[in-house]
Amino acid sequence: MDSKFGEVNGKIVYPPNTIPVSVASGWTEAWRNRTGEEQINGFFIPMTDINEVMVEKGIENIRGYLGIDENGTVHMLIVGVDSKGNDMIDEASGQFVYDYTKPCPQQCGNKNVLNS
Repeated sequence: MDSKFGEVNGKIVYPPNTIPVSVASGWTEAWRNRTGEEQINGFFIPMTDINEVMVEKGIENIRGYLGIDENGTVHMLIVGVDSKGNDMIDEASGQFVYDYTKPCPQQCGNKNVLNS
């Protein structure tokens, strides 16, 4: 699997399913500062997110963060983690924040003991 990271005219070309670290930091701050109790039971995580983060150079693990976007939608943001347990979020080095997750409720699938 090859990363889709690259640069054009000195600007970072973001792979599919990524968001800039600056956006991710705002969303995670909004989650930490939320006032309401969000009813989220889980997240649908597309394999595209997992596959893309897995090709980042130096990845050992994956970490997920919760965030809320400007429309109030809850997201799970996925980042690579290096061998020392540090988040890999250096866009200039091809380390991105991935998000095409969908919260449950909304994207829950059939009712079962985990989502109902």
